[in-house]
Amino acid sequence: MQDTFNLIWSQPITAGERSKRGSALAESPIVLLAMLIFLAFPMVNLGAIGYRTYFIIASTKEAAHKASRALTYAQPAQDNTFANNVPAVKVAEETVRRYLNAFNGVRINKIRTGIVVINNVTGQKSGPFYQPVSSVDVQNTVSYIEVHVEGEAVPMITYLGGLLGPIPGITSPVKISTNAREVFENPKGLMM
Repeated sequence: MQDTFNLIWSQPITAGERSKRGSALAESPIVLLAMLIFLAFPMVNLGAIGYRTYFIIASTKEAAHKASRALTYAQPAQDNTFANNVPAVKVAEETVRRYLNAFNGVRINKIRTGIVVINNVTGQKSGPFYQPVSSVDVQNTVSYIEVHVEGEAVPMITYLGGLLGPIPGITSPVKISTNAREVFENPKGLMM
């Protein structure tokens, strides 16, 4: 038995025969490259789009939170002795821009700050209004500041010239539209 084993493995391989042991080793770089291109890069882009989307959503929430503490909606109050005399519209826009300037790969297309009024008795929602309201019934309604942000999350690795056309997250940015709403702390300031 040992002689048969030595006889098979000691015979030289002719030009027409091929060793199966070396073919897997020769093909593995091609397989690894294909896996890297078709699996790893899209997963990196998916992760990048995910955390860049989170930045847009978090900036919108932070803007609504800070704008809800403003004294007025559109114009500064007449009394300049207050520290937070910046109107809610300006606070929201500055907060979103400052928050997102710290990160790359995010673009902001539109920031709108509106007033939403909900009746406590009927639950009816009015708004969003993008101008100061004429009157606020502070007894029967709750007033909210709503910040609406439209932006784009750019892929980390953008592929150009795809056969399938524009694919959000691979060949083009992903468009994101988000809202955040918070109770306005000084409802009488919504009339200014």
